[in-house]
Amino acid sequence: MTDGQQNRRKGQRVDAKLNLEVSIPRGDGSHVPARMETLNISSSGVYFRSDHYIEPMTKLNMVLDLPVDPQQPDATGTAHCEGIVVRVLPESVGSDAAPYEVAVFFTQIDEPGLKHLQQHINMLLAVG
Repeated sequence: MTDGQQNRRKGQRVDAKLNLEVSIPRGDGSHVPARMETLNISSSGVYFRSDHYIEPMTKLNMVLDLPVDPQQPDATGTAHCEGIVVRVLPESVGSDAAPYEVAVFFTQIDEPGLKHLQQHINMLLAVG
């Protein structure tokens, strides 16, 4: 990654394997719900692996499951997010079954969810 790409980021990105529910739009206007796992997150976006090819510039509705208390692993909160797909690797639909890696820039996060997300990122940075 170039310095220019890193400098454009508003939030520090951290590796995190979190459950992510994504509503994938279809050509007919319907949506397909899909469960994903994040690869990394920041307060401005999420990077995840998908079995579905998702076109760049696609608007996604997402729900991110976040731990809310490191002392209670089962205590989770959610962040309801909207975002735009900014990158997909590989860049086109392939004939093999390899998963796609999808980068999404958040355009909206509900206020309680943003608080949980920032707390989780800070916790991950603290344990380094």
